[in-house]
Parts: sequence; C-alpha cells; structure tokens
Amino acid sequence: MKLFLRILSYLKKVWPNVILGLFVLIIYASFNGISIGIVYPIVDEIFVKQTEEEWKVDEASRGTANLSYIFGEANWLLDKSVQAVKHNWKEKDRFERIKEEIGISLKEFSERNSKSMILKLLLVLAAILFLIRSISMYFQQIIFKQIEEKVIMFIRNDFYEAILKKPIEFFHSHKLGEIISRAVNDVNMIRGMALNSATNLIRNLLFVAVYVFMMVAVSVRMSLMMIFVVIPISVTVSFISSALRRRSRKVQQKFADITSILQETIMNIRIVFSFAMGNYERARFLKENKKFYKKSVHMVRAGQLVTPFTEFMSIMITLVIIWYGGLLVLDPNNAMTAGKFSLFLVALLASLHPIKEIAKVYSEINKGLASAERVFEVIDEPVNLKDKDDAKSITTFTDSIVFDDVSFKYPTSDIVLKDIDLSIKKGEAIAFVGPSGGGKSTMMDLLLRFYDPTKGAIIIDNIDMRDYKINNIRNLMGMVTQEVILFDDTVAHNISYGRLDASKEDVIQAAKAANAHDFIVEMEHGYETIIGERGVKLSGGQKQRIAIARAILKNPQILIFDEATSSLDGESEYLVQEAIYRLMKDRTTLIIAHRLSTIRNCGKIVVIDRGTIVEQGSHEELIEQGNLYQRLYNIQFRDFSDNNGN
Repeated sequence: MKLFLRILSYLKKVWPNVILGLFVLIIYASFNGISIGIVYPIVDEIFVKQTEEEWKVDEASRGTANLSYIFGEANWLLDKSVQAVKHNWKEKDRFERIKEEIGISLKEFSERNSKSMILKLLLVLAAILFLIRSISMYFQQIIFKQIEEKVIMFIRNDFYEAILKKPIEFFHSHKLGEIISRAVNDVNMIRGMALNSATNLIRNLLFVAVYVFMMVAVSVRMSLMMIFVVIPISVTVSFISSALRRRSRKVQQKFADITSILQETIMNIRIVFSFAMGNYERARFLKENKKFYKKSVHMVRAGQLVTPFTEFMSIMITLVIIWYGGLLVLDPNNAMTAGKFSLFLVALLASLHPIKEIAKVYSEINKGLASAERVFEVIDEPVNLKDKDDAKSITTFTDSIVFDDVSFKYPTSDIVLKDIDLSIKKGEAIAFVGPSGGGKSTMMDLLLRFYDPTKGAIIIDNIDMRDYKINNIRNLMGMVTQEVILFDDTVAHNISYGRLDASKEDVIQAAKAANAHDFIVEMEHGYETIIGERGVKLSGGQKQRIAIARAILKNPQILIFDEATSSLDGESEYLVQEAIYRLMKDRTTLIIAHRLSTIRNCGKIVVIDRGTIVEQGSHEELIEQGNLYQRLYNIQFRDFSDNNGN
C-alpha cells in the first residue's frame, strides 16, 4: 500500500488536472446511471397494453409529435420542477412538498400527452443523456491519460536525476542493461499497470457506487445479496494478486537480464565477430529468453484466473436474483413492479462489468507495483558520496595537492592503496608508473572524488577535499583517458561538452591546438558531422585529439592523462603528444603512462607497486637507483627507445 501511495503522491504535482478529471468522471458516471434509470418509467408507465379507443387517440396524436413540440413539453416539465423547488425550499418538510408538486406536474403531463408522445420524449431525453455521457467519457479519458503521462514523466525524471547522483561504485555493481531496463520497461509497467489501473479503479468504483445506489433504491434486501459475491471475489483476488506481484518481479528481473545480454553483444559486436562467438551469444540469449518466457507464462496463468472466477460468481448471483426478484413481481401482495425489477436487473447487469474490472485492476496494480519496487530501489538507494551541508566553494587551485596517509579499498576487494603520502605542487608535471593493478588509476579516481579514501585525506590548498563541493573539485580538472568516451552527436558538441556556452570560434581554436582541425574540416559536414555512438566513425588517434580539444576548451587547472597514447600508432601518437605538450603548459599535470616519450617530460616520476609508493624522483635519479623503475624501463622502454633510434 505504501508503494502505491507513493506513486499516487506524484498526483500532487498535477492536482488541477486530477480535480478536473474527477469532476468530468463524476458527470460521466452520473449520466450513465441516469440513462439506465429511464428503464423504469418506460416499462411501468409506457409498455402497458392500451384499449382500442386509447390506441386510436394515441395514433392520431403522433403526427404532432415533432421535436419542437417535444422540447416545448420538456421545458414545461422542467419549469414546473424548478418552481416546485423555489416555492417549498424554505419549508420544514421541503422534500415531501417538492416531491408532491412534481408528482402533480407529472400526472398533468401524462394526462395532456399520449403514451407514444411520452415514449418519444423519454427516448429524446435518453439520446441527450447518452450524448452528454459520451462527451464526458471522451474528456475524462483524455484528462486521465495526460495525468498518467505527466506522472510517468516525473518518475522518469526522478530516476534519471538519481542516476546522475550515484557514485561510480553504483555503476560497477549494476549491469548497464539492468539500469536501462528499469528506466524504460519498469517505468512503462508503472504507467500501464499501476497508473492506468488506478484510473480504471476510480472509474469503476464510481460506476458501482451509482449502480448500487439505484439497486438499493429499488430493494435493500436484494442489494444485500450482492455481498455473497463480493466477499469471495475479494478474498480470491487478494490471494492471486499477492502471487502475481512476486512473479511479476521475477519476470522484470529476467527482462533486465535479456536487455543486459543484448546491450553487451551490440557494444562488443567486433569482438563477437572476430572471435566467431555468434553461436555462443545466440545460445546464451536463447537460454535467458526461454527462462523469461517460462516466468511470463507462470504470471499469465495466475493473472488469468481472476476474470473467469469473477464472471462465474457474478452470473450465479444474477441467476439467483432473477429467481428471487421474479417471485416478488409475481406476488400480488408485494410492491415490486416489473419496471422496478427491470431497473434493478439492468443496474445489476451493468455493475457486473465494473466489478470484474475492479478485480482485474487489483491484479494489474500488483504487477505494476513489482516494477515500481525496482524503480524506487534505484531512486532510494542511499548516496554516501555527496556534498556536506556546509561545503566550501573552490574555483582556483593555488598551492598544492597532498595525499596524506591515504588508504583505500573497494567494498568487494582487498586494500588497493595503502598509506600513500605524496605532495603535488601547483604547476608540476608528475608521471605515475608501475605494474598493472598497482593502484595508479585508483589514485586519480580519488582525486576526482569518484570515491572517498577509506583512511587518510586528500588535501587541496590546505583543506580536506571532502569539505569542498564535488562539482567545484571536478571543474578544476580535465581528464583524457585511453578509452575515449564520445557522444553520438556533432564534433562541435563533443568538443564543447563541459563548456556548452563556448562559441564556434572557441571550438575551432581548441581543435587547432589539439591538431584536430585539419581532419575535422575534411569530414562531410565539418564540425557539424555526427560521429556515431562512442565516436565509431573516427580512428583512435582522431578520438584522442577530439578528447584533448575538449580538455583544452574546458581550460582546466589540473590535467589528468590516463595512458592517453598507449593504444596509438606512431604518427597518431606524435600528433597527440604534440597536443598534450601544448595543453600541459602552465598547468598541473598528472600522467599515468608507460611511453618513455611522455614520462621524460615530467619533472617527477612516482612508482607505484601493489598499492604503495615504492620510488619517486626524476628519470635519471630512478635509473641510477636501479630498483623497480629501472626494471620497468628495461622491459618496457628500452625496446621502444631503440626502435625509435633505428
């Protein structure tokens, strides 16, 4: 119930639409009931055999029964009813007096008009009522659909906003396909199952209320017999719905697994093709898809029990009431007339459909709530990495960055960094080298505050970085990685990402500084060329130069290069290196690399092994020491240096 109320709480944002929708819905339900109510006078007062003389008089008067005459008579009757209310409203027994005067008017009306005339009047009135009912039905459907779409928009916005606030750790522990499945499929299930079903629930409850009121007005005893069908239906539906909710959650999880496989296959399609793993991926997908099918069938089996059960119970009670009500009509000592019983029976039959819909809606809502659980799990997952209430602003890096006894471990791993002490002065260029998995990239992640240290602190300009606003810290920095991430947009947009207010001239200047301008202008649409998802239309070197242009345009005070040239060929590396040197000027630069050409331009080299700093100094100093750096140099750099010398 709490989960359902949480979904409905979004209605507060669209309360004018809700009020308008309910108003139109009440009109629709009311006129639906009034339209059925015409059955009573038609059966009891009109469909009665006339004498030969009455029939001839009736037949003679039909020629004058045009619409003008009918509306005139209807207006006369309406005026008499209004006058009856006005004359008696201040009396103590107002309702009895009003009823009595209207009764006199109705008698006079029936005396001055033939039965065929009254029948035509009732049918014209019915047509008008059904027209109003149809118009109100259209508008209430439109209004409630708008409400549904707005609520889903708000939920999806909250989901996306929550995703943007999650730490990097969240994306490491959740599959991308699962996140996408929750954002798309589960949110749509909330709309289709929970919100749409809630609208149907309100609509059908109103219908049932109108029909029950009509039935009670005819016979309280027969109305109470409805309890014998409502109680077993409610208990059975409640039991089935609980099972549906559990099974629906399993179905949604399996759908997320299928989405993950599909997403992984498409993203890594080159690897799939090059290793001839198409059959393996096909078998993996078919296996999960079959599991999804089986769980979907189990859910359908449970859900489809509701409709036949409620229909059977409804028919049984209807048959019993026809038998009981028929005896009352035949009983000469009972006041039940054929018209009254016909009205009760029509109202009962009309109520069966909304009763079945209510039972069905309850099941659908529970399926929607299973999806809502998965959506709100992500929204509600606590964000441990966030700004303090009194977080300070920082716009300029002026002095130093200090790693003060920093240690760090991931939740599911051993210690990655241990007792790191390092000081980085403004304007320094420092290289970080060491065996893979030593903790170099983790240090940069901590500096960007993707994580917080498990122990110790990172101090920027003599203040713990956790006391600064996170976005302020990241605005000081620019990062270029080995795996360049680009968006399926124009070249210009990718370069200006992070500084969207940049002019086109600024973008061009940044591209020139990154040695990217020449190949960009040769593209089909120049800077307006769409580069495809993840920059698929560009080479590795072109991607890197776009990334460097993006960093140049952002103009960060602290630069981080994470093996930015390790996967490039010689010519591309030269162009990228030249752009990097240009970008490094007058900035604090931190470089994770194993290319000698990059490291030799750094004033200090920090050697990291198994999460600790084992050496630091200049290239020459570390070579002279003859420890780990020299061994790495002999393994990685000497061949590179010799090859460049040949």
